[in-house]
Amino acid sequence: MFQDLHPSLRNVMYGVLISFIALVAATFYTIRLTFQNFEPVIDKNYYEIGLNYEQVIKDQKELIRLGYDLESKVGDGSAILPQGPLLISVSIKKDGKNTDANSVLIILERSATTKQAKTFTLSKDNLGTFIGEINPSGSGTWNTRIIADITGKKFEKQGVIAIR
Repeated sequence: MFQDLHPSLRNVMYGVLISFIALVAATFYTIRLTFQNFEPVIDKNYYEIGLNYEQVIKDQKELIRLGYDLESKVGDGSAILPQGPLLISVSIKKDGKNTDANSVLIILERSATTKQAKTFTLSKDNLGTFIGEINPSGSGTWNTRIIADITGKKFEKQGVIAIR
């Protein structure tokens, strides 16, 4: 193929050819891995969330300014929780006193993946506290997002729970 070239230039050309073939092979391997391990977006309406991002931040700051806060307790409140269904309670506070909200939902998700993300809707008891059961599938660290709908505005608090 490169017989007419000087031996040092011929070796360089073979190196370039091998590098090009390796690059093409790596590209096809990467594309194959992408299609095998495809994960969909966590929120199907991510585009609308992006468009409303500034409004959500504005609503969050306004609710904090008005004195709203979320208090939650998962299981028995210990640092490391056992596997299996766990009871969760969420209280919406305004200036330290219980107040009402339209709805509360919990999103459990792992870092860097959406495969095990779960959403749980909580129901309101007669004291105004939102309660429900969550069931993280597997041990380890779970990121939690508590999202409350307070008078049409979303109030979100994030946290972490550890399951043994």
